[in-house]
Amino acid sequence: MNININLIRKKGDLYDLLVRDNKIIELYHNDGERGGELSFFIYEPKNNTITEVEPEVRKADFVNIRVAYKPCTEVYYATCKDNGDATVDINLYAYNITTKETRFLFSLNESATVLSGLKRIKVFVLSRTQMLIQTEIVDVRATDSLMGNIVFTQALYDTETNEPIEIIEENFNNNGINSIVPLNETDIMIKTGFSYLEDSRLTYGSEKDALIESVYITSTAKFVADIALKLTNIDMKLLVSTYFDRYILKPEVRDDYIFYNIVDLNNRESDCVFYNYVTGEKITGKNTEIEPEDLRLAYVIRNTPYVRKYIEDTCEFVNLLSAENDISFYDEDFVDVCGDLFITYRRHGRRNHLRIYRYPHMDVITEEKCVYVTGIAHENNYYIYIT
Repeated sequence: MNININLIRKKGDLYDLLVRDNKIIELYHNDGERGGELSFFIYEPKNNTITEVEPEVRKADFVNIRVAYKPCTEVYYATCKDNGDATVDINLYAYNITTKETRFLFSLNESATVLSGLKRIKVFVLSRTQMLIQTEIVDVRATDSLMGNIVFTQALYDTETNEPIEIIEENFNNNGINSIVPLNETDIMIKTGFSYLEDSRLTYGSEKDALIESVYITSTAKFVADIALKLTNIDMKLLVSTYFDRYILKPEVRDDYIFYNIVDLNNRESDCVFYNYVTGEKITGKNTEIEPEDLRLAYVIRNTPYVRKYIEDTCEFVNLLSAENDISFYDEDFVDVCGDLFITYRRHGRRNHLRIYRYPHMDVITEEKCVYVTGIAHENNYYIYIT
């Protein structure tokens, strides 16, 4: 199978990469006078062109927007207007990268604390017209330290009815919605709860600050219907739940699997869990002697679950279906996996050479003197960002 690898040299504060309609959406934090804002660029590999999305519009970077449905041909952004009375108006928009048309979605009137970071706003886009909005307010204690006690509120907004529905689900209100990821066109994975590993507002070793972390799956239609019914306990399929000294590191979805690490830092252990949401099968691989700064240990490559381990000075990838060490790197540093490409650094004198291998034969297909930033894969196209 032929593949197309694009090495893209970039400078700037690259915030995120998205794929929409065979185009790459690049999101950057702006510097200088426009700090606190985002810029969106559309890169079209077919024409080798890049275009900024509505450069005249100042896009707020404190509103975190995540798309939780498939397929999607839009990018979403927020604008902010300071009203001068300790409040701000936040407007949400959708930009269609195919038609190049912009849709206004709805407005929120918020306190100006969103500008200082004391209050955060997350938007989970569940469909073309439905968004779940979560606000997160830190309770400032007498010591003026921001260590948890986060108050969560959520509401479901529909752009067709313009009638927000307050969400009263106890788990959501108590622990917050961490992420919503689409599995396919009908189903979603939901993670609730946060830990200090991903949120600086929480403190390591403080049980009173701890939130219950859980991973669920459900259908989008049922999820929205249950919210509309104002249920205090929404029925979803629970995959895992942890509390206090065990943390669920960012669940991912690839091919037929939901996969994540359950981390126990006290014992320097992690369970790499792979749940096949098509068959219902769960596979777990244990890792010991883990390092707090290197906790991404679970991977799915061509629908095969792998656990990354270090055995002496060798980086090994263990195939959990065959229990074999399929891949080894012993004279270079492992960097990342992008689709079915493995990215490493090999030292040559004073310079690092970036190497790209392709699974499963692991032939070196590219070697460059550069620094890896990030990568994204879409079908047989790979976009590797370097400096």
